[in-house]
Amino acid sequence: MPAKEPEKDPLEGNPRYRKVEFINSGSFGFVVKAQDLQSGQTVAIKFVEIHDDKDVKHAHREIMNHQHLLHPHVVQLKEVFTAGPYLAIVMEYVPNGDMFNFVVSRRGLPENEARWFFQQLVLGMDYCHRKGVCNRDIKLENTLLVLQPDKKPLLKMCDFGYSKHDQLDSYATSKVGTPGYTAPEVITAGAAGYDGKTADVWSAGVMLYTMLYARYPFERPEDKALKPAERTNKVLRRILDVDYFFPDSPAMSAEAKDLMRKIMVAKPSERLSLQQVQHHPWFQQDLPPGSLEYNTWALQVPNPNVQTSEDVDRIILGAQSARKAAAAASSKGAQKTDEELLAGLR
Repeated sequence: MPAKEPEKDPLEGNPRYRKVEFINSGSFGFVVKAQDLQSGQTVAIKFVEIHDDKDVKHAHREIMNHQHLLHPHVVQLKEVFTAGPYLAIVMEYVPNGDMFNFVVSRRGLPENEARWFFQQLVLGMDYCHRKGVCNRDIKLENTLLVLQPDKKPLLKMCDFGYSKHDQLDSYATSKVGTPGYTAPEVITAGAAGYDGKTADVWSAGVMLYTMLYARYPFERPEDKALKPAERTNKVLRRILDVDYFFPDSPAMSAEAKDLMRKIMVAKPSERLSLQQVQHHPWFQQDLPPGSLEYNTWALQVPNPNVQTSEDVDRIILGAQSARKAAAAASSKGAQKTDEELLAGLR
């Protein structure tokens, strides 16, 4: 169930951050737009409740993987702290919504525009992968936009909740992500696991197809009549069979279709690698000079805002303790109210 905006401002009394407005909520928690009173910058703060040890592990992994990333096509994680019963994750504020709403509002993108967004996505993924981080949930909803007059739109990857690190985390075995974007090897994953980076490439291919055609490659109009579980099973079956097609309209170049065919391949070993994607003729067209060399430089630039693993653990556990205390106080207050009502009836 999606989290709701709390009645009480979670930043009330905070010496550094002031709430500007509520942005959205989801199963993860909720997000507010806030002002950093020290720098004057606008930031986005995600508030998460930490219920159990699984939440602790999940939050630690997300923060540790994300906070080391400093790239134009990745939303920057600035810091984490405890705010009342919540873990607060402060991030760069990206003002213009996500790619999903952008593509839907445009009913698909022209090929040259989709290529520009795909180039940015791939360059951001390449940086993350070379930093040891696979995302495992590449999709339109997890890419945000900066739109400015007289400038090309900027894409930023924003959600690392399912991410894995080569050195810090165990090998990827869990079936995470969004069904329509899921790679075949993720669906069939057993104890041997799968390569999360290669699975990311598949998801990027699905995202490209969706930008171009404003539909998902493995969904059909008739699926809407099915129950949710049946619909998901149909989609997963088509993914395993690589059962998709290119609509006649809008017309796409042979090079674009060739790239998607070589990405959406069932066997990971036969799928294009991210490096091969970057050297495909369709990807190379209109690519700004120096783009492929940029990440080599970016990898040498550390994020100055990194908190230690010990500090992150302390903050997460503090948020868990604060939530338990708040829940206990709320339960005690409710019990007292019930007793008062009963006393009034006697």
